[in-house]
Amino acid sequence: LVTTSILGQAPRNYGSVIVKRNLSVLMIMGVVGCASGLTPIPEPESAAALLYEEKCSVCHALPHPKRNTAAEWQHLFPLMERRMSERNMAAFSETERETLMKYLRSHAR
Repeated sequence: LVTTSILGQAPRNYGSVIVKRNLSVLMIMGVVGCASGLTPIPEPESAAALLYEEKCSVCHALPHPKRNTAAEWQHLFPLMERRMSERNMAAFSETERETLMKYLRSHAR
């Protein structure tokens, strides 16, 4: 049974209107966010930042160090090394590994 309003029309589905409005707002935020550019990484001219950019943007977009906590980076780093090995990429030297982990830990959230 569908009820009608005074004008003889079925009432609007307000839940659907709210969902559509919220999706529109999210889409606009996404476009604006993409247009505004990325947050630059800390100390972008440092040797550690340049190494981070060089090594860690080969396969994916460069995540900002604050994306993860130091403990999360400690967990993620070996996973990335395993992926690099699976793709037959050169492994990090001990110096590179130490430099990258120090950079990520010092700029983690």
